[in-house]
Amino acid sequence: MFQNLEKLDIRGVDRVEPGLKRINVVLKELGYPHRKKDYIAVAGTNGKGSVAACIASILKANDYRIGLFTSPHLINVTERIKVQGKEITREKLEEVLSVVFAVCAKLKVELSYFELLTVAAFLHFNSESIDIGVLEVGMGGRWDSTNVCDHIVSVITNVSFDHTEYLGNTLCEIAREKAGIIKKNGLVVTGCTGEALSIIERRSFENSSRCKKIGVDFTYRKKEDLRFDYTGLNWNIEKLKISLEGIHQVENAAVSIATAELLTEQTQYKINPGKIKKAIAGVNLGGRMEYLSREIPVIIDGAHNPAAGKNLVESLEFYHPRTKFNFLITMLENKDIESFTRILSNVSGKLIITELAGIKKSLRMEKILALTRGQFDSIEKVKDPLSAYKKLLDYGEAACVCGSFYLIGYLKEAIKNEKTLNSR
Repeated sequence: MFQNLEKLDIRGVDRVEPGLKRINVVLKELGYPHRKKDYIAVAGTNGKGSVAACIASILKANDYRIGLFTSPHLINVTERIKVQGKEITREKLEEVLSVVFAVCAKLKVELSYFELLTVAAFLHFNSESIDIGVLEVGMGGRWDSTNVCDHIVSVITNVSFDHTEYLGNTLCEIAREKAGIIKKNGLVVTGCTGEALSIIERRSFENSSRCKKIGVDFTYRKKEDLRFDYTGLNWNIEKLKISLEGIHQVENAAVSIATAELLTEQTQYKINPGKIKKAIAGVNLGGRMEYLSREIPVIIDGAHNPAAGKNLVESLEFYHPRTKFNFLITMLENKDIESFTRILSNVSGKLIITELAGIKKSLRMEKILALTRGQFDSIEKVKDPLSAYKKLLDYGEAACVCGSFYLIGYLKEAIKNEKTLNSR
């Protein structure tokens, strides 16, 4: 029934093919669907999914019809493409993909998994008559398929080490790739600091783009209960609270509000600051400090690089002081596993390692074990992820699953299916 969705899966969700030539050829044949609506692009090493969701929520609260394209998905691929917060149906995605595959066959062009979904998102957004779309950049920026658009605002959350085999081995090299989304005479918002910020500023200057910087053009003041005050060039909003868990989400919310403020100052899109408080309090995004249980904390989080690991550990310490967490992880081969797990070990005694079948870049347990020896009180290998999760719960102690969104998604689906079977 869903032949095109099956063809999509065959492409391989973890396959990366840098370059915009293929997707541009297909978009031209389709009549340039990416040029028919306005778009905001959100790049960065960490937090871009949260920022994209916050911006979409703020715009929606101000009566704009919003398209949102994010990645990765946790359970269903339809999670990646939403209009007004509603996922595209499998039937509609099948229909849109049939159009894209037909054009690819005609032109003898093979798009990657992410490219196919990017084109599908543009087609769906046009058919749903959105006012403006928010695109989460998949990787880097310069050659990411979302960069085919002339974004009205380019958001760069932060820059740290991840995907170094594609983006470079220094922060400056990675920042240059992410700065590739900045457009001529465009608008830029960034949460970057230090040497990465200097790259963003230089690219903005070269493109005659207005760059709004955290700590300079906007700031936030965090309160003890994670409420915060936002101060921009024109806006002062007090007693804000983002619904997403994690102390780092306050900065993500501030970057999102700064984007809304810049839109109001420089574009036709006008945001009422009085509606922002409710908008960010209603953001829902799975796999980010998501609690599966609160009595004995069981948390799932997509953290998979050292900077995200640091954010996760700081949040665990904030919400659960003096609490040791047992971790379940698997990771991909291109990650800095040793640094990531060393950060986790600061709040952990036990580690369980698992692996994911079907993900080509998923590391075998033995490799992860070799890189984590000596960091934890005990380390166990459990090959099946669901069995590993049950083992984690058997400890009867605070627990956290992280290291890969693929693992988070697999477990959420497995837990959901098991509950369904047990309820019959």
